[in-house]
Amino acid sequence: MKLTAKIFLEDHQKLVLGPGRINLLKATEPLGSLHKAARAIGMSYRWAWGRIKTAERELGLPLLTQEGEPGKGKNKILSSEARELLRWYSEIESKTEQALLEGALKCPNFLKIERLAEKV
Repeated sequence: MKLTAKIFLEDHQKLVLGPGRINLLKATEPLGSLHKAARAIGMSYRWAWGRIKTAERELGLPLLTQEGEPGKGKNKILSSEARELLRWYSEIESKTEQALLEGALKCPNFLKIERLAEKV
């Protein structure tokens, strides 16, 4: 067994950000397109676009912007707010992972949870 957690940002029980949307944002900029990012992580473009738009609406700010000259192909890049959000989310994930590893060390033996003491 393994002790895990997923982190979600909600507003009045409505999902704003979670692992799927975070992974989508992380993949968009290097690939230059939301469509390519969605395909790379196994999401439909329509689903991905809808989730990003929902997050933008709930947060009240753009997460993706376009870079490039009109008519010359515009790459999707992360807004400065999206970059800050990813840094914050990554920090929360790291702290959560640490807490889970420490918790696994203290679990009852009958649970047989992997104890990765070398990471603590």
